[in-house]
Amino acid sequence: MQLGPEGALEEVVSGRDREPPHRSQPRTAAVNRSVARSLRLLLDVAHGSRSLSFAEFQSRHKLPKATLHKLLATLESMNFLRRDTATGRYSIGVAALEFSAGYAAGPDDLPTILAPIMRGLVNEWKETIHLGVVYGGEEVMLQRLDPPDQVVRVGISIARRHPAYATAGGLASMALSPDNSFLESLPAEFPPRTKNTVKTPAELLARLEAVRKDGYAIDYEEAYVGVRCVGVAVAVPPWPMVHISFTLPLQRAPIERLRALAKPLMVAAKEIEKILLVTPPRA
Repeated sequence: MQLGPEGALEEVVSGRDREPPHRSQPRTAAVNRSVARSLRLLLDVAHGSRSLSFAEFQSRHKLPKATLHKLLATLESMNFLRRDTATGRYSIGVAALEFSAGYAAGPDDLPTILAPIMRGLVNEWKETIHLGVVYGGEEVMLQRLDPPDQVVRVGISIARRHPAYATAGGLASMALSPDNSFLESLPAEFPPRTKNTVKTPAELLARLEAVRKDGYAIDYEEAYVGVRCVGVAVAVPPWPMVHISFTLPLQRAPIERLRALAKPLMVAAKEIEKILLVTPPRA
């Protein structure tokens, strides 16, 4: 099932406002209490839209501090939870994502499979994020997640198509191409979106060399005036190449900010790669 970005966001936000659903206690003596507690903690994070602090876990689950500390430390050490060193808050770790992704899926499942990673980026960095693919020389947006407390947002809608040469995600995807076959789907001269858009295949190839060197691409108001993006791509055949990108209004997007946002995107790209490697594509 593919959820639209706004619908998915509304669903998880409404879920977070509620207390964890009551779960009946196991009736068999064979159930390990520590394992059951750990799984409840993990499910609590998985069902929410934001990361949780130690105090929030304790308030919601009523566990002794020493017990809770050991459980969280174990889940973190096994990569089922990820602890932000700056805030101390916990979010879903890559091991949990690998576990949940181990079933046959298709390209239309990508927004659902990768939503936890995207939500984690939005919650931590407070900027809009997009998931997209490149098809026929165009970037197609599959999912968008917005930070709920961000007042000024960029109005780029899902399923809108943009020339791949004019977007951060498109540039990052083309930079991962093993050859230049993508040029076959592009015109000899590129229709400019703005004055900053690359105009010829030669300019594009030079730009892609810089992207390969950096490991990420930046859109310098090339698709829309007043909008900048930074994006990375992930290639895991036979899955379609995907990219994720932060999209910011110009007033929040100095170059230093975009370069800083590239770092968590590159970390997330590694997590996406691990997820897709263990997720068998649907035949």
